[in-house]
Amino acid sequence: MSLPRIAINGRFLTQRASGVQRFAMEAIKAIDALLDGDYAALKGRIEILAPRNARNFPLKNIPLRRVGYSSGYAWEQFEFPLHAAGQLLLNLCMLGPLMTKHQLVVVHDATVRALPENFSPRFRAAYGFLLPRLCRRADLTVTVSEFSRGEIGKWYGADIAKMPVCHEGGDHITAVTADPSVLARLGLVGRKFFLGVGVDSANKNIASVVAAFHQAKLDDTLLVLTGAKDPKVFGQIAQIQSEGVRMVGFIPDTDLRTLYEHALALVFPSFYEGFGLPPLEAMTCGCPVIISEQPALIEVCGDVALRCRADDTDGIMRHMQALHSDAGLRARLSAAGKERAQGFTWAATARSLLDDCLAIDAKRAA
Repeated sequence: MSLPRIAINGRFLTQRASGVQRFAMEAIKAIDALLDGDYAALKGRIEILAPRNARNFPLKNIPLRRVGYSSGYAWEQFEFPLHAAGQLLLNLCMLGPLMTKHQLVVVHDATVRALPENFSPRFRAAYGFLLPRLCRRADLTVTVSEFSRGEIGKWYGADIAKMPVCHEGGDHITAVTADPSVLARLGLVGRKFFLGVGVDSANKNIASVVAAFHQAKLDDTLLVLTGAKDPKVFGQIAQIQSEGVRMVGFIPDTDLRTLYEHALALVFPSFYEGFGLPPLEAMTCGCPVIISEQPALIEVCGDVALRCRADDTDGIMRHMQALHSDAGLRARLSAAGKERAQGFTWAATARSLLDDCLAIDAKRAA
C-alpha cells in the first residue's frame, strides 16, 4: 500500500495562539508522538511548511520547513501549495489554498456566518469567500463536533454526509506543571473565585457572567476573567471594569491550570461554540463547570455540568450561589467532570486525522 506524503499548513505559527491555533499545536504534537508507535510507517513522510516569520515549533519526528517570501492569506493561498506540490495538504485552522483539491481542511465552526457582528469586516470577507469554496473543493472537510457539522452544512453548503467529526482533547492542560505562584501574583491566596476564560468575543457572553456575579452578592468571592483581545479578528471589545471583577489578560497554561484547580467553577454560558475547549480543560482539572444550553457545549460536557439558557442571568446567578455554598456539589461535579474528560484526548484526535489522511490517499490510489 502506498503512503501519502503530508504537508501541514504552518501558517498558525505566525498567529497568536488562540482556539484553532491550540487545536493545531496539540494535534500536531500528538501526531508526532504516534510516529514512534502505530503510525511509524509515516515517519519521514510528514513535514510542516510555514512562512519565514514563523516561530519555532520543535518536534521529534516532524520537521519545520520555512518557505516563501510572503505571509498571511497570500502565503497560504499561493506559496504553501507551490512548495507542497505533490503532497497531501493538512490544514488544521479553518482555511487552506483554493487552488488545491488534494487536501484535508478542518473547519471548526460557522461562527463568522452565524454571528458576523463579532468579527471585523476584513475577517468576515475573507472567511465568507474562502470557506464555502474550500468545503466544495477539498478532498475532505473535517469538523470538531456534531453541532458544527450541521452548522457548516447550513451556512456553507457543505456535504455533511461525508464529513467526519474529530473531537478535541483536554489533556494538554495537565501535561504542564501548575504554577501556584499565580495565586499570589493575582491576590487570590485564600480567596474564593469564579473563573471566566477567553474574554475575546461577544459570543462568550461575559456581560451576563459579570451581571450574574454581582446579582449573586457573594462578598467574599472574586470573578477572574482571562484572555487577550485581538481587534483584527474580533473588532473592538469594551474593557470590563467592575468591583470584584479582575481582568488578568492572557496567561500561560501553567497559570491557567492553577486557576482551574482552585476556582469554585468555570462560568462559560457562551452563545455559540464549535466545540468548547475551556469547559473540557476545566473538567480535566477537576473544576466544576457552568455552561449554557448550547449544543456543542452539551456535546462536550454531557450531564456533568450545570447549565441554563445563555440569556438567563438569574439561572447563572443561582448556579454560582449553589456552587459557592455547597462543597458536596462541587466535589460531585469535579469527579464526574474528570471522568468524562478522559474520553477526549489529543491522541484520539491525532489518530482520527491520520486515518482520514490515509483514507484520502487510498481513495486516490484506487
